[in-house]
Amino acid sequence: MGPIRNLFSTSPDLKRTDPAKKAGKSNEQYKKNEAVSSVSTGQPHSRDQVEISSEGRELLSLKAEARKYLDDVKTSKTLTPQELDKIKEKIASRRYFDDSVIEKVVDKLVQSTDIIGE
Repeated sequence: MGPIRNLFSTSPDLKRTDPAKKAGKSNEQYKKNEAVSSVSTGQPHSRDQVEISSEGRELLSLKAEARKYLDDVKTSKTLTPQELDKIKEKIASRRYFDDSVIEKVVDKLVQSTDIIGE
């Protein structure tokens, strides 16, 4: 049982990791750098920071916008087959090419852009 116990036991060097050894610095240099960082930040350890590029910000906003549109599609009302048939009939009869219908559509578009523009 002796050799197996030696396999699973750790030497004193492995039990505790010295940050100065990790960074390849002497203990004295590490303590000096730690003291300088605590003086400059007022905290014993400095905080990590992340800078997000303008491309990253743009991609994030596009992702949020896409998520919004997907949510809108998921919650939108779907047309029944009967409603679709009525629309197809109106297209076949060229109703949407009538001047009065075109004027109504343009008026609604102008009104909706006025609301969006504000």
